[in-house]
Amino acid sequence: MTERPYSRYTRAKTWAALYSQHIHAGYAWVPFSRTNNSITVISCATPEDVQKLMRELEQQADACRAFYESRQTPDKAPPFLAKAREGVVLARSSDYYHYRLENYVGIKLVICGLHDSYLHIPAWEMRTNQRYKARETAVTITDPAFDRLRCTQFGHGILVAAVAKGDPDAQAFLATLPPRTQSRLRRESDELQDQHYRGRPLAFLTEAERRAIGSKISEGLRRYHQQQRVQAL
Repeated sequence: MTERPYSRYTRAKTWAALYSQHIHAGYAWVPFSRTNNSITVISCATPEDVQKLMRELEQQADACRAFYESRQTPDKAPPFLAKAREGVVLARSSDYYHYRLENYVGIKLVICGLHDSYLHIPAWEMRTNQRYKARETAVTITDPAFDRLRCTQFGHGILVAAVAKGDPDAQAFLATLPPRTQSRLRRESDELQDQHYRGRPLAFLTEAERRAIGSKISEGLRRYHQQQRVQAL
């Protein structure tokens, strides 16, 4: 999130773009499914299908609210949510590895400002409002121009992630590089798989859960300051 070349990509901007671009991208978002960092969407073939489905979902808003507030498992979802999938909202798709989100089994889609990595699940990029299939990269590794692009931060990140996930095209491309470069890239791909996120993990809380936690924190602080005043007296 702090890399200068990509500083214009933030989760806040991804959220803003999501609401303005989802119709033309072919995604209908499900009412009451939003959490801190995720939202549930349903893929549609055309913008017209998105608009039609959104109207249908609005009519089912009470059922959506009941399902998501009860935090039931997907197998308990109403029939009209059968094709719904949870998407995590990120600044860049490479943040999927930064936050170790492969350990979060519920995520079926990455919604990002910039698709700058290689993922085993689909991605929806806000920069171009394009949908990418699983294992599809913004620039094809077999493209002749990739040899030049892999020397940039953007291309390098794609290649390292693709090698780490055992992509055949990435492995074939890696074999064409000098031995020392191959060793360095393999080492970086190993580090990508072994890295551990040190920091506050992404939270997937509903608005009601955020308010409840905030209320508990506020009450705890109130008691703390009361005790401090008593001790001071």
